[in-house]
Amino acid sequence: MLLTVGGAAHAGGLSTRHQSSLQLVVEPQVVTQTRVGNSYSVSGTNVITSHTPAASGSSAVDGGLGINTYSATTGQGTVGTISGVQNGCTGSSTTSGGSDLACTGSFSFAQSWQQGDSNAASAASWGDITTYSGGTAGAGKPGTITNAHVVTLDNGGSGSGTIAAGNSLTGQFVSEITIFD
Repeated sequence: MLLTVGGAAHAGGLSTRHQSSLQLVVEPQVVTQTRVGNSYSVSGTNVITSHTPAASGSSAVDGGLGINTYSATTGQGTVGTISGVQNGCTGSSTTSGGSDLACTGSFSFAQSWQQGDSNAASAASWGDITTYSGGTAGAGKPGTITNAHVVTLDNGGSGSGTIAAGNSLTGQFVSEITIFD
């Protein structure tokens, strides 16, 4: 008779696990709205500006820009009145006989104003609107899994209705084997 003795270190084990799954993802509808903001720029060389804001009761600001006026309901801005006169001029541009304004040299003055989109609640739509249609789950079943782990994707076929476009369907079988020393 042969007797073999071994320690626990030689005893091994095996574990297996099997898992099957179906996943249906229905993509939602997405609406993106991009609103253009208010934009104002002014530039010049050898010029003095005068700005009278649009808000009632606002006083003029010489040699710079005052605060623009913004609507609390729409968010849209209003610039007011901007004027520029050449730096270094003498006299007045509003004399009774016309103008005795004397200027030398050159100057430049440019301004640009873009009024932003309204964001008022009463506006049916504002800004650039892009709509991406979403999927619908539909009336069909995504597929079946048997107790033998057979995964069948039928996208609602086989007379069981359909799964609408805009969706993704994934079937998966995972087998895991673990060996213990």
